[in-house]
Amino acid sequence: MNPDLRTESTAASLAVDVYWPMMKSSALVAAGRLGVFTALAQGPLTTEELARHLSASADGIQRLAAVLVQTGYIVVAPDDRWANSPHAQAWLSQTGPHDISSGLHWFAYAWDVMSGLSDAVIRGGPRTVLWDQMRANPDMGRAFAAYMRDHAAGVVDAVQAAVQLPEGAKTLLDVGGSHGLHAAAFCRRSPALQAVIYDLPVSLGHTPSLIRSWGLSDRMQCMAGDVGVDPIPGTFDVITYFLVAHNQTDSDNVRIIGKLARALNPGGRLMVYEYPHDPAGTRACSARAAMAAAFDLTLWVETGTRTHTAEGIFAWLEGAGLVDIRRADLDPAENGAVFCGDKPR
Repeated sequence: MNPDLRTESTAASLAVDVYWPMMKSSALVAAGRLGVFTALAQGPLTTEELARHLSASADGIQRLAAVLVQTGYIVVAPDDRWANSPHAQAWLSQTGPHDISSGLHWFAYAWDVMSGLSDAVIRGGPRTVLWDQMRANPDMGRAFAAYMRDHAAGVVDAVQAAVQLPEGAKTLLDVGGSHGLHAAAFCRRSPALQAVIYDLPVSLGHTPSLIRSWGLSDRMQCMAGDVGVDPIPGTFDVITYFLVAHNQTDSDNVRIIGKLARALNPGGRLMVYEYPHDPAGTRACSARAAMAAAFDLTLWVETGTRTHTAEGIFAWLEGAGLVDIRRADLDPAENGAVFCGDKPR
C-alpha cells in the first residue's frame, strides 16, 4: 500500500505490515514441518486427535490452528473439528493434483537465510552464498531441490508449449536441472533424445530415483559438476540453461553462455529460461512488481546476484555467436520467458 494512503497509527500499521505477516508465515511453515495438512488430508480432526497424530501438545495445536484458520488454510468443520481448506487440500496435503508442500519446508530454511538481509545490504552481498550453505548443510540442499522440483512441475507444460527442439536432435544437456523434469519432458516428446542432467552434487541426491520411476534410466543420466568452473561433459544438440542465470552475475553469464555455445553441435540450440527484469516496472505498485522486487532482494541475500533484462540475455546469446535469437513468453506471462539461439551449421 502507498504510505500516503495510510490513515491508521504507525503502531497499527506495523502490526498489519510486519507482525501479522510474520506470524502468518511462521504458522504456515510450522504447519508444513509438523505435517498438519497431510494429517487433515483424510478428513477433519479434533484438536486432541490432531495433536496425537502429530505427537504434539493439544494446547500448541489449538493455538496454531487458530492462526491457520485466519490464514484461510484450514477451516472449522462441524463438531469443532479442523479441516483443510479447498486450496490447502489441493496444494499442500500431498493428495491433490500438484503438491507444493515442499515449499513450506524450504521456506523454513529461507527464514534463516533472510535473517542476513541487513548484513547483505551493508556488505554488498551475502557473507556466505547459498550453495556454500547447502554444502555445509545437505538437508538444506535437499529441501531446496524438492521445492525446485515442485515449482518446475507447475511450469513444465508451459515451457514445452513455448519451445521447439531443433530437427533431428539426439542429445540434450540440462544445466542446473537437478529434478530432471524438463529433461524428462523433452525425452518423452522426442523418443530418440538422450539427456544428461548436469548440476551440483548436493542437488542430484534424489534425481536417479526419479529417473527410474519415470522409466527413463536408459535415456537419462546425471553428472555432477559446477558449470561456472568445470568443463562441459561433451557436445550436444540441445542445451537448456533453465532458471540458473539469475544465480550468476552478468559477467559470469557471458562466460558460461560462451562455454555452452561452444559445447553445441552445429545447428544445435541453446535455451535460456528466466524471469526477465523489467526496469520500467520497478517503480510500479502492483502484485507482479512486488513479487519481482522481493525476488530480486532474495537473490541479493542468497547469492549476491539479480534478475537480468531481456536485452542482456539477448546480448549474451549474440556475443556467443548464436543466430536466430528469439523470445517465447510463457503462459501466464509471470512464469517468465525462454530465450533461444542456434549455432550456425
